[in-house]
Amino acid sequence: MNRILVGTAIVVSALVPLAGCSSYYTGKQEKPLYAKAIIAGPGITGEANLYEKYEGRVTIKLKLTGTPESKLKPGRHAIHIHEVGNCEPFGAAKGHYDGNVDAAINPEANVTSGLGNHPYHLGDLQNLSVNDDRNGSLYTITSRVTLSEGLNTLFDKDGSAFIIHEFDDKYLPDPVTKDAPGGPRIACGVIVKE
Repeated sequence: MNRILVGTAIVVSALVPLAGCSSYYTGKQEKPLYAKAIIAGPGITGEANLYEKYEGRVTIKLKLTGTPESKLKPGRHAIHIHEVGNCEPFGAAKGHYDGNVDAAINPEANVTSGLGNHPYHLGDLQNLSVNDDRNGSLYTITSRVTLSEGLNTLFDKDGSAFIIHEFDDKYLPDPVTKDAPGGPRIACGVIVKE
């Protein structure tokens, strides 16, 4: 009988220190952060909602609609976050967002035009699927960007924007053609805090 009590006492005393560790850090923000983008292009309208409820995890919900004359055709379309919050014209959004890296640290990030201007691919998202009625939607969670302050915030001094492309992204590290990452820009939306 004493052996059973001693064994039970050892097990109970071993578990008592663990009781204080019953919860773990989830990274939940004290106050969730929200952002929005109104997306527009010739014959294309839509909206993207972004929120960061947990540190370093941004949820994106995006919906688009295109008219029969628009370039938002059924199939897949590349969608990227671009480095500047300006859509007038679409080219003003510059290249793919790639973090707020100092040019002295990485001279190729966010400072050069062309296919090789985003070595980290932080603003790349999966392709958007558009149905036969020319409606498209995307729900994704990314850990590559943040709405909070820091190196990967979308709210640096010049902001950020969504760009919708005419074609799909082929996800090639060194695309051989300008259309491989999505081709021409057909819609744009500046990301703003809510």
